[in-house]
Formats: sequence, C-alpha cells, structure tokens
Amino acid sequence: EKVYICNIDGARKYVFHVKGMGLWGPIYGYIAVDDDKNTVYGAYFTHDSETAGLGAEIKDSKTWQAKFQGKKLFKDGVDGIALGVKKKVQDPEVEVDAITGATLTSDGVDQMLRDVRTGLGKYVEFLSGK
Repeated sequence: EKVYICNIDGARKYVFHVKGMGLWGPIYGYIAVDDDKNTVYGAYFTHDSETAGLGAEIKDSKTWQAKFQGKKLFKDGVDGIALGVKKKVQDPEVEVDAITGATLTSDGVDQMLRDVRTGLGKYVEFLSGK
C-alpha cells in the first residue's frame, strides 16, 4: 500500500488512505500522522451514502474530524491500532467520541481504523518500525 509523505512547515507527515463500511455503504478517509508515527496530525473522512445530519457528519463536521488531532495510534498493552471511536470515551488519549445518533457509521469508522486489510491496521508494521 502507498504511504504518502509530505512536509508541513518543515515537519514530516505520513498520510494513510483507509476504507471501511458505514450504515448504507462504503466510507473512506485519510489519516495524517506526525513524524513520530504515533500522533494523529489530522483526519478526513467521506462517504457515498450516509444519512444527512447523522452518519454524514463523518464528512460534514470538520469539528468532529478535528477531534482526532493529537490522538495516539498505539497504546501499551494493545496489539495493533488502539485509536478508536467510542460511545463513551474512557481513554481520551486514543478514543474519539462517536457521533450521536450515528452508531453504525461511528462503529464503521472505529473498525476502519483497526482493519488490517483496508484500514490503519495494514500499516502497523510500517508505523511500528518492525
């Protein structure tokens, strides 16, 4: 898989394309990570057919996307990607609040982040330097 590398204000960033399934169809995104390969620099998500005002918020709400900034991908004691979307955030270092009323879309984003075939999970070897 391709890893995009860019420099922003002299700092290296890695950008990963992720794919998953929402309530009504495919969801997609890009996750940008700082040079430490662990801290989220930014996230962008889009979809083909999620419900307006609910699941469509993964694309339409820049505020929700911004919640990923500064989150960590990895956590000691967790195999693979620890970053996730939860109804009740218990670990704010690696968890983002789900979108109210859009449980299945939020779950889809959560699964997309960890998926080892189409999500960030497929980049674990690159990210962890193993």
